[in-house]
Amino acid sequence: MTHRANSSKGDTKVTQGNSPTFIELFAGCGGLSLGLRSAGFREVMANELSSMPAETFALNLMNVDMRSSEFQQTEPKDRKVLWIDSSSDDVSERLVDNPFERPETNMAELSGIDDFEGRLIVGDIRRLNAFIEDRGSALVHGEVDLVSGGPPCQSFSLAGRREFGNQRNQLPWEFAKFVDVQRPRMVLLENVEGILRPFKLDSTTYYAWFEVCKAFANIGYATCPMLVNARLAGVAQNRPRFIMLAIREDLVSNLSEDIAPWFAQGVRLIEAVKSEDPAYDKNEWRYWDLTDEADASRAEVSVFAPLVAFRDPAKQHTVYDAIRDLQDVDAPARSKYVKELNSVLGDYLEGGNPKMQNLRHPNSTPKVQARFRVYQVIANSPKQVGDEIKKIMRGQKTDISDATYQALLKRDLLEYGNGLPTDHGSMVDYLAGMKTRKFSQRALVSTLPAPAALSIPDDVAHYSEPRTLSVREMARIQSFPDSFEFRGIATTGGARRRYQVPQYTQIGNAVPPLLGRALGKVVSSILSSL
Repeated sequence: MTHRANSSKGDTKVTQGNSPTFIELFAGCGGLSLGLRSAGFREVMANELSSMPAETFALNLMNVDMRSSEFQQTEPKDRKVLWIDSSSDDVSERLVDNPFERPETNMAELSGIDDFEGRLIVGDIRRLNAFIEDRGSALVHGEVDLVSGGPPCQSFSLAGRREFGNQRNQLPWEFAKFVDVQRPRMVLLENVEGILRPFKLDSTTYYAWFEVCKAFANIGYATCPMLVNARLAGVAQNRPRFIMLAIREDLVSNLSEDIAPWFAQGVRLIEAVKSEDPAYDKNEWRYWDLTDEADASRAEVSVFAPLVAFRDPAKQHTVYDAIRDLQDVDAPARSKYVKELNSVLGDYLEGGNPKMQNLRHPNSTPKVQARFRVYQVIANSPKQVGDEIKKIMRGQKTDISDATYQALLKRDLLEYGNGLPTDHGSMVDYLAGMKTRKFSQRALVSTLPAPAALSIPDDVAHYSEPRTLSVREMARIQSFPDSFEFRGIATTGGARRRYQVPQYTQIGNAVPPLLGRALGKVVSSILSSL
């Protein structure tokens, strides 16, 4: 990538009134897009690899039903949704295809279109960048305020393997390549917390977040890397995320005195990459940790305040706030939090469904339901009690203390085939009979935000009912409004997990809209100072 300090002189800015504009890459089902829209941004284009989340995005954010006969009979040149490489002439077949096995075509649906404003482009960002290179110009005419997105991050995740050469690790560089042509005023990149952890290759230690910042410094963008948590922005989920904001180099001198220090390191990095490939040095390069007391206090009195607006634990939203009215039995009234969620975000959907969808939760066998009830005991018991229960369930312990026995008796345990336990010995047999290879399963705690990982339905049990969560309940926790309808299959398994993005995964991969809204407020404030 070549270094460019400035955008093209004389560019006409893409605006509608005073609304800042943005292009969304790696758009997924639209969580970040919805959040940015609710913060006053106007979306001018989007790109997503997989058809399943693209279908959800189109329905809710473009009011385009890709399964309708009207859409399927419309000529590509007149559609709002286009495929880079179509796997079939039948749109319904495209909606369930494997995006990693699409044939490379002549990109017929893109040819002949001059300005892609108002379009969703379905396909690989690498192929899109190849199309842009052949075209010789940006996809959207004029200056755009922001290019945003969250490149897929499986190989940066702490839960997965750390693979330096994984092709998905190269996608932040493809993001930078797109930005280098479009030259927006700002960039917003979102990724998993795992990108902050070091990894080794041939005895050399690398920091992925720093390498990503260097990629943007190489094309003339001053970066501001941060660790944030969606919980601190009002989401009912304890979800740490890496965020990189960046400003085009020619605009940095316009920053106000209170904002400039946040990007000062990014300015130094631009200068550093002009003469060398700087290695990471903890004494010279850092990220802002807005989950830490010192950095959060500084953010609280700056334009970054929306990202720490819920620092006070008493203000933070819980699982109970998010989903209590969706209980199967004796459901309480909808919370003020959910009502505000629907009014703050729901008004910015162009489509969706006014009648709440995605309410069905998976059925479980009696044994699984009994296990979920025990997980609820674990979640609400002292650590030593929970640890003892787990050891018995895993066959690592063959006796039980009286404290653990009494803790279990206090709950309404469920029978799954051999009767309910009546003494210490039968309690051990009862727990041992639940043995499973899934050690990641746990129950939610009603008084706390949900944990970060919520993409596989049977990993998490409800806080009081012996079941997993519905798609709608997971969406609520992630702060999606009730009129946001998820399309595609609900879940998948086996080899299809490698390429299908079902409803639960769409939610798990998404930027929570309330976090997107907070980020939008931050970016808007920075843009107004330029």
